[in-house]
Amino acid sequence: MFHQRACSSTAPKILDSGDSSSSVDIHHVGQLVDAEFESAVEFYRDTLGLPLRETTDGFVRVAFFELPSAEFHLIVREERGSPADELLDTIGRRSTAHVAFEAADLATAMADAADAGLQFVGDPPEDGLGPYRRAFVAPDGHVGVPFEFVASA
Repeated sequence: MFHQRACSSTAPKILDSGDSSSSVDIHHVGQLVDAEFESAVEFYRDTLGLPLRETTDGFVRVAFFELPSAEFHLIVREERGSPADELLDTIGRRSTAHVAFEAADLATAMADAADAGLQFVGDPPEDGLGPYRRAFVAPDGHVGVPFEFVASA
């Protein structure tokens, strides 16, 4: 059965800066895959033609693909034992993807999200897997794709 939480028109819009000339944009989409990292990178780079910017190594490997208005992050867990285990376990139960919304002011976005009843994973804001800070919203607290707020560090 489908359940939708009612939203009040007077509730604050978490990503609305109040400036009518600004708009919400996607920073990146992260895709958690159960695959061998190099094969997955080759597929997205060589088969799909996504331009690869860089990759990271470690317990969690990430390939950063640059798109015209956002990034695509291919995420492969090589082994358990990283600080990201809880987050990846949570995401994996809910979905293999998440969306990152860029926030002009991360602290304000986090406060507004908390006021709206959303909870966070871990102790945000945290350093992201790139040059930004992030606050990942607990996926059990809302309907839809798991998401995070990000801001440049």
